[in-house]
Amino acid sequence: MADNYSVRFDTSHRNFDSLLHRGQFILGPPVDVAGWPTMVLEGGVRLTFHPDLGVTRVSGAGVALTLAGFMLDPVFPGRTDVEILRSLADGCARVEDIVARTAGLGGRWALIASDRKRRIVLNDAIGLRQLFYTIDARSGACWAASQPKLLADLLDFRVSEAAARFMDSYAFRRQQEFWWPGDTTPYREVRHLLPNHCLDLESGRAERYWPKRPLPRLGVEEGAERVAATLRGLLLAAAERFELAIPVTAGLDSRLVLAASRDIRHRAVYFTVRQGRMADDSADLSIPPRLLARLGLEHETIRAAASMSAEFSSFFKRHVFLAHDHYGADAEAIYAHFALRRVAVTGSGAEIGRSPYLEFIRPRQPLSPGYLAYVKGYGGNDFVIEANRAWLNGLGPLHGTSAIELYEWEQEHGNWLAMTQLEFDTAWRDIIAAYNCRDVLANLLAVHDRHRRAPGYTLFRRIIEKLWPEVLCEPINPHKVERLPGLRRCLARWRTACRLYASGARKPSADAGGS
Repeated sequence: MADNYSVRFDTSHRNFDSLLHRGQFILGPPVDVAGWPTMVLEGGVRLTFHPDLGVTRVSGAGVALTLAGFMLDPVFPGRTDVEILRSLADGCARVEDIVARTAGLGGRWALIASDRKRRIVLNDAIGLRQLFYTIDARSGACWAASQPKLLADLLDFRVSEAAARFMDSYAFRRQQEFWWPGDTTPYREVRHLLPNHCLDLESGRAERYWPKRPLPRLGVEEGAERVAATLRGLLLAAAERFELAIPVTAGLDSRLVLAASRDIRHRAVYFTVRQGRMADDSADLSIPPRLLARLGLEHETIRAAASMSAEFSSFFKRHVFLAHDHYGADAEAIYAHFALRRVAVTGSGAEIGRSPYLEFIRPRQPLSPGYLAYVKGYGGNDFVIEANRAWLNGLGPLHGTSAIELYEWEQEHGNWLAMTQLEFDTAWRDIIAAYNCRDVLANLLAVHDRHRRAPGYTLFRRIIEKLWPEVLCEPINPHKVERLPGLRRCLARWRTACRLYASGARKPSADAGGS
């Protein structure tokens, strides 16, 4: 099959005002946002949302549910959002029961659940339909929104001095992939609802709901079978709802999503973004068209420029406060090519199961706030250390999970990845991260980490073999040299030490109580 190319066309005359904050929402007292509809929920709470955001309501005998976004049911792929909400509400009298029932669902969603005693809101497994919250000091009302800037503009918050110092630090400025640690935001009054937590809309307090019971241990075969079945079902459910676009690179994560798409391969398009600074001989550009041709599928290459146009840059930066600039050119190229018609299905979130941070941690090594900051290259930064301290204090019993794996899940993905999804809402109708399902992530983590990590990634390869083994006919990341695990660990620690040295910080004790 021939490879197809897309060149960037002129977007300078587009009016982006109607797309600003698309897919976003505000939850709380009445508020007027031009062009945004409002829905009155239980207790008089208003959900005000961009018209591109799907909203669904269902009331049962004991609970009322309001969905912002969409859910996917891998067991019953043909179910609509209304049918999924009805199945959640059926026989439920308490919102706590609803929380447990969402474990097997994918999609990208925030769910407001009310019973006779409580009103809570929770979101998808990785928190990709973001939710930020605050208590209005004047009225005592609880507000929530899809990004902190919306709340800051409504309630006249200013960037805090501590956040300003953090943003001015070298540790923050030197990182393209910056993210906000813990539940912090640029505003002292606004907190971020992290994955595995729900927000009580009466008290304005976040509560951890997972893990609450021991995680069962699974062997490679059982873990692979469970994850493969769920991913296959999620892709089927997505294809029932949307026109899909699936990115393909030379990497492992996109290869697994490609394998999961076998049953819907003729209902999706496959593409690669040639990023503006990507080498022409990159394996991420050469392997996808060759692989897809061998599978009898067409491939498209979308060529991004090195930078955004002035008009798109203005839109991109207004859409998300402190957006990652280096993603803007990719977003503009995708927007120009697909014109918001398609939903992307990505392999984002797989890193949670691959547990890359375990390379930095010695067996049975306790974690401190300072050491977590050190691992991420923020060594000695007080803002990050205090955020890590608060997160560690809120962990509770781990029930067989690992603190460092939860850190990867809740902090890095729940913060950095969730923010990038919001940024790419400028380019896609919506975005599905295939791994964004609690059952998928829990089943990955239930397999011993030696089967999930480099260099072999045994579990992930076994999942691919169960889904579509032919996708392994081309090598995965041939440009990356596989190293022995011990050498990888030493090199990883050496790289972290170099980052720490560059930031001017001293390595903390791994079990120190502070920094």
